[in-house]
Amino acid sequence: MEAHDPLVISLLKLLRSLRKDQGLTLEELADRANLHRTTVGLLERSERSPSVSVAAQLANALGYSLSDLLAKSELIVDGKISEGEAFREEKARQRVDSSKLRNAHAFEEFTGMPSSSLLTAIQGTYHTLDMIDDQLVSRGSAPIAGLVELANLSSMVGNLVGGSLADASGGLFDRNRPHKYPDLLSRQNPAQHLELKVSLETNRPKGHLPKPGRYITFRYSLGNRSGEFTRGKEARGQTVWLWEVRIGVIHKHDFDNSNTEGDSGKTSTIKTVAFQAMPVVFFDPTYCPHPMRRDTYPGFN
Repeated sequence: MEAHDPLVISLLKLLRSLRKDQGLTLEELADRANLHRTTVGLLERSERSPSVSVAAQLANALGYSLSDLLAKSELIVDGKISEGEAFREEKARQRVDSSKLRNAHAFEEFTGMPSSSLLTAIQGTYHTLDMIDDQLVSRGSAPIAGLVELANLSSMVGNLVGGSLADASGGLFDRNRPHKYPDLLSRQNPAQHLELKVSLETNRPKGHLPKPGRYITFRYSLGNRSGEFTRGKEARGQTVWLWEVRIGVIHKHDFDNSNTEGDSGKTSTIKTVAFQAMPVVFFDPTYCPHPMRRDTYPGFN
C-alpha cells in the first residue's frame, strides 16, 4: 500500500479513530495486533506505509475485517459518507446497552431468553442494515429506507430483526418462512411461538387478519446515519433506529378491523388499550417520536 494514496490515508485515519473510540492506547492496540508500538504510531501519523498483512492485523485487533474498513474508506474518499458516519454501527452498539432495557424479568419469563438476547438482536439488525446501505451508497444509490415504500421497509425490518432474534435465542427459536404465522417457532422449552410486528414511529402494529397469540412488537424512527433524530415527518432521515419493543398476549377481540380506502384489503390493528397494556421491554428515548416528559411519553409503562 502506498502511504500517500488517499485510500490508505483514509484507512489509517479510520484505524486511529477506532482505537480512540474503543479507549485503547497505542501500546494496547499494538499488543492486540502483535505489532511494535513504534510501528503503530508511525502508521497513525501516516509516516509509514502498511503492508496488507499489517493493515489486516490492525483491523482484526479492532474487531473489523480489512475489507470492511477498505470499503468504508473508499466511500469516504469518494465523498459518499463522512468519517463520522463510517461507524454508525459502532455508535449504535454503544447506544444499545442495558440502560435501554425495561421489565427484563417480564421479557425473560415471556420469551425464555435472557434480556441480553434482545440487545444482541437489535445490534445484529443494525449491522445488517449497515452492510446493505454501504453497498447501495457505494453504487451511488440512496440507502434502503430511501428506496422502498415505508410499508415495505417495515416488513424488511421485521424480517431482519426476526432473524436476528432467532440467532440470538440460543436455539430456543427458529425463524419461520416469510409471511408465515407465527414468525418465530419455538424449538424447546420454555419458549413458545411468537408473532413479530414492526411499525413506524407512533403507529400501532397491524396485519391483514386478526391473529391472536403471543406478540413481540418493534417500533422504529428514521434519523440520519450519525444517529441524530428530529421529530416530525418532514424531518425523517433514511436510517432505521429502533426505539421501542413490547411483549404481550393479544386476543382476537384486541384488534380493530377496517376496510378503508387506502388499505390493501382488510386491515387489523391492535387496539390502543390492548397495545398500551403490553409491557415495554426496550426503550431508547433518543429516537422516541413522542414529545418526552421526564423520560416518558403517553402510553409508556
